[in-house]
Amino acid sequence: MARLALQTRQSAGLVMTGALQQAIGLLQLSNQELLSELTLLADSNPLLVVGPPEGQEDRLNDSASHASDLRDNDLTRDIDPEDFGTSAEDWEDDPPPRTNAHASDDDSQHDPAAPLPSRLDVFLEQIRLHFTSQADRAIALALLDALDESGRLDSSIGQIADTLSVSHAHIETIRGAMLLFEPIGCFALSLSECLAAQFRARNRFDPAVACLLNHLDWLARGDHEKLRKACGLDESDYADLLRELRQCNPRPGADLDVQPLPQEPDLFIRIGADGPVVSLNPATWPSLDIDETLYRRLLSDRPDARRYAQEKHQEAVALLRAVEQRARSLILICQKVAEHQARFLSEGVTALRPLTLAQIAAATGLHESTVSRVTASRMIGTDRGNLPLRRFFSTGLGNGEGELNSADAIKARIKALLNQESPDAILSDDTITQHLQKSGVAIQRRTVAKYREALGIAGSAQRRRDQKLRTQLAS
Repeated sequence: MARLALQTRQSAGLVMTGALQQAIGLLQLSNQELLSELTLLADSNPLLVVGPPEGQEDRLNDSASHASDLRDNDLTRDIDPEDFGTSAEDWEDDPPPRTNAHASDDDSQHDPAAPLPSRLDVFLEQIRLHFTSQADRAIALALLDALDESGRLDSSIGQIADTLSVSHAHIETIRGAMLLFEPIGCFALSLSECLAAQFRARNRFDPAVACLLNHLDWLARGDHEKLRKACGLDESDYADLLRELRQCNPRPGADLDVQPLPQEPDLFIRIGADGPVVSLNPATWPSLDIDETLYRRLLSDRPDARRYAQEKHQEAVALLRAVEQRARSLILICQKVAEHQARFLSEGVTALRPLTLAQIAAATGLHESTVSRVTASRMIGTDRGNLPLRRFFSTGLGNGEGELNSADAIKARIKALLNQESPDAILSDDTITQHLQKSGVAIQRRTVAKYREALGIAGSAQRRRDQKLRTQLAS
């Protein structure tokens, strides 16, 4: 018969306190994200005083004052909000003014730029003008919803027809009209249909063009002679047709994507007389302080107010220490990275040395997971532009003498060799391999081929065909 008994055991383990979890969470935030996080924390802690980055205080005040003046003039004096059946309190206020850390000191000389229309706005306006019935507009909106990044449809006509319970013919009629929407070629089902729409818009679609677009796979393989004969063209007309093809856009929808604003660097690395110097970016680093006056006032209040003040003060102190530790960790890690990659900062990517997270962890005394969090999304301002901190890390290949060459540096050397190759002497992967081996890089042909493909560069046979075609077009 089993007997039940109580036993006492002791065991050791790591416990993640709330303060430690908060400190780890702050490590992986960019400076802009840190400001948002501190602002949210200050909403629940009256002792926290969060200020904007250096140099933005005056712009924030001026913008707020200007927005207030604009609000006063939004409505003419003979219009009252109550005339619309709602109270003044229900009216939504204007959104807070957006600031730019790199705006000119004299903003009065620049008009605010109007936001660029999104891809959705561009097509919605054309749908509104072209289609009048609700049924046609519903189909057009379904087609718009099915667009991918390049501007082609990623759903079949059958799927859209089943969803809307309409005929295929009706959808094709609407889609045929939308193929000529600006930019022309969107809403196509294939690359050849996208290009055909652009030729039709120029009134240049003929049997030769149709044959060319039906055999784009021949063009990709470089079978120009076979394709020219199939199109029934001589060399001159075939060259003219290829020139027109190159004027078409295979991804017309991609041009409507609004490019995001460049991310502000969290730190700067500058090469000084004694080596790299790392500094925080004051334009993105928020200020954080504790309101000691309010804290002392609460301590002299009722017992429940004193307990509340002591609790919030402890939270504020822990947060302040976490932010300071974050800054020290950022500078320490970036300093070690900059010292290791000093030649990369001054000479470029061909001087990039292999570097891993483990190496920086060993050099700084921090845990590798801490280094990983710090470097995950950090942007660094250098003389070569803003670079992600992870750009400084790269795997390496041996050179046979105990040293390593960065994989990124080798890719850059391969790209430089191919950019300088003579049209009459196209470099094969074997030739590139021999060149790198003579310069001390222990690399094999298959690795050269892998790096070349990663760079998006075709093989030597395809480059010879392309060069031959360029020569024909130029003649």
